[in-house]
Amino acid sequence: MSQSLKKILLVLLILCCIFLTADLSPSKQNQNAIFPKQSQIVNVKSNPYNAKGDGITDDTRAIQVAIANNRGKLIYFPNGTYLVSDTIRCQATNGKQKRFFLQGQSQKGTIIKLKDSVAGFGNPENPIPVVTYWEGKVGDATAFRNTIRNLTVDIGKNNPGAIALRFRANNYGFVENVTLQSSDRTKQGKYGLDLSVPLNGPLLIKDLTVSGFDYGVYFTGVLHSATIDGLTLKDQKIYGLYNRRQVLSIRNLTSTNSVPAVKNDGDEKGNGGLLTLIDGVLQGGAVTNVAVENAEGAGLYVRNLKTSGYRQAIKSSTNGMTRNRSSPISEFVSHPILSVFPSPQTSLNLPIEATPEIPWDSSSDWAKVDGSAPDDTIAIQTAIDSGKTTVYFPTDNYTVSDTIFVRGNVRRIVGIGAARIETDGALHESNNPLFRVVDGTQDVVAIEGFETNLGSAFFVEQASPRSLVLRHLGTGSYRNTAKGSKLFIEDVVGGNWYFKNQKVWARQINVETGSKSRQINIDNDGSDLWIMGLKTERDVTIITTKNGGRTELLGGFLYANRPIPNGTVGFFYNESSQSLSWVGYNGDFKPYVREVQNGSTKDLNSASMYLIKYGKMSPLFVGSGNG
Repeated sequence: MSQSLKKILLVLLILCCIFLTADLSPSKQNQNAIFPKQSQIVNVKSNPYNAKGDGITDDTRAIQVAIANNRGKLIYFPNGTYLVSDTIRCQATNGKQKRFFLQGQSQKGTIIKLKDSVAGFGNPENPIPVVTYWEGKVGDATAFRNTIRNLTVDIGKNNPGAIALRFRANNYGFVENVTLQSSDRTKQGKYGLDLSVPLNGPLLIKDLTVSGFDYGVYFTGVLHSATIDGLTLKDQKIYGLYNRRQVLSIRNLTSTNSVPAVKNDGDEKGNGGLLTLIDGVLQGGAVTNVAVENAEGAGLYVRNLKTSGYRQAIKSSTNGMTRNRSSPISEFVSHPILSVFPSPQTSLNLPIEATPEIPWDSSSDWAKVDGSAPDDTIAIQTAIDSGKTTVYFPTDNYTVSDTIFVRGNVRRIVGIGAARIETDGALHESNNPLFRVVDGTQDVVAIEGFETNLGSAFFVEQASPRSLVLRHLGTGSYRNTAKGSKLFIEDVVGGNWYFKNQKVWARQINVETGSKSRQINIDNDGSDLWIMGLKTERDVTIITTKNGGRTELLGGFLYANRPIPNGTVGFFYNESSQSLSWVGYNGDFKPYVREVQNGSTKDLNSASMYLIKYGKMSPLFVGSGNG
């Protein structure tokens, strides 16, 4: 055999091995999000905006006009490099700063890039964002539904005062499948993701990558909350993530840095917030640094953390005492664990499942809801029964007077932009569901992207054991009638959640039921309920757990925006199990926890919790039924 033939065979063998060992599953970064022509999105490359996305033309004005003139509609960026020379502002011509939706075709293929050496972006002491969802007014906490997904923001070269993304949302809103990067050789830039604007959160960040900058993620301000699931940090200069006096819950953090990966800071008077960190890998640290720094007065809960290269995994100060912990860490709590009955001194550590990823269907597999005012019930059911896998609602208001059955071949029901559904007639006054999920051909069904006015009706009833995903929803409510089903919740607002004999995973849920409505927030009846990131207002019990249910809360922000009457229980559980991590702000439940075990009742009141500015906190509370 000739030497040349041997070389060819060797190359073929190597290529075959690469092919066989490669992960051929579709990458989120390569997701090809293309919408049907009738979806009423705003394509920045189309008339009258005509952005080029060629990496040469300055597209600043084209993008800005498209955003300012189309609040409530989805602003779509086909793959390309959109060169900009000034800040892109998510602000309407009337000044409104809510309901802005930016979406790229793909995370890697859609790039908004700042020109090199732009005047105004050179001062790190006065940093300026490339893309911003907040423009200089404190206002109120009504930045609802702001979103950005499937794209990259690049601050270019020699722009040390640049912020890639300044993001603001309230109650619900998200950053998803986004890369923020500095293409500067020395990784210049102030912040990758800046969350320090006033009255920010709650919000969800999912699958974010930040490369470069002084700070990868920067979250400060008056106490609010944010939830992160999937964060990759690399090549920061000061901190990977900096949190100052906020309620921040993080899962799946990967950091490759020599500087500290996480700083959980307090204010100048020693008042901190609460940081929850689970499932982290922090690598590459300098031996002179600590991976996670926790300041005096700040609450910290850590579980399943691995570090390498750092001097220590955690350095935490509490009441003048400093505790150091080395890697790996199965569980760490900054303050003594709270309980009312003798209890195992560890969390429930419930099994966690990732939210199922539903493939993005080709345009030929989408069915449009053709509204037929004044009642869209038949049109919606017809679209669901069309045999298509995705059913979509263009930005509009829809009216429904009878229950819609989710069946057949559909796997995603999606509202585009600010789509809104209202119930009408007998349905509005009943406790029947708007959507009833029954058996169909798909193992998983997702409903996402709607605001609602439901009256007394439920948003959805899960009447099939197949899995259900509820994402990016306003005023949702839910009940389950299918024993053993699975429910996944992401970035949802609403009350009246009835979980029964099932498994539930919630990431960023905001419950705001008021006592005058005689409704509930969350009722866990015999289920396994895992929550990362919960925010609540008003004066109703937050979670009731009964009949052997298990509830794990990682990072609750309990905001008392009105007086809470004596006797209002925060968390009630009866012959069940809970492990809870939360902050109570601006007012107390009385008691915070009521536990019934073997017929005996005990309470946890605020006097037993740990002091923070304007409130109390519990980095970890465990119930006696734990385990």
